[in-house]
Amino acid sequence: TTALLVDDRLDVVLAARQLGIKVDGVHVGQSDIPPEICRAYLGEEAVVGLSAPTGELLDYVRTADVRAIDYFGAGPLHETATKPDCGLDENGNIMTRSFQELTALATCSPLPVVVGGGVKCRDLPALAATGVAGFFVVSAVAGAKEPAKAAQEMVTLWQSKR
Repeated sequence: TTALLVDDRLDVVLAARQLGIKVDGVHVGQSDIPPEICRAYLGEEAVVGLSAPTGELLDYVRTADVRAIDYFGAGPLHETATKPDCGLDENGNIMTRSFQELTALATCSPLPVVVGGGVKCRDLPALAATGVAGFFVVSAVAGAKEPAKAAQEMVTLWQSKR
């Protein structure tokens, strides 16, 4: 299924819902509002995702408290202008994720893993083969000439490879 989540901003999710706009949940990072607070405000039916930290990715997903979240976010798959600070190591260098790392992550994670960061249509067959549960995008859809068509193409391709 395709879900609409807001990145980092619980307040935007709450405002959208107040206006009658269907938003399925929120994705937060390690330095954003804690997922437990998101869950308290959004309820059990909402989707709450948490970015796993870049440096200790595998160890983190094996041991993290997962009671308030539905999935782990991992990435970036490729460097992306949407979030230039995503995936930085302690020296400020971008650490992208290989398909091999994502396979290991999907295997050891107690929750589904969703991958983002520069994901394009051409990545979806190899990404599906890793065993991750899904992917998230911004620029591949928002930057497309026809965003609805681009989104549908990605969903159709993903479903054909799963």
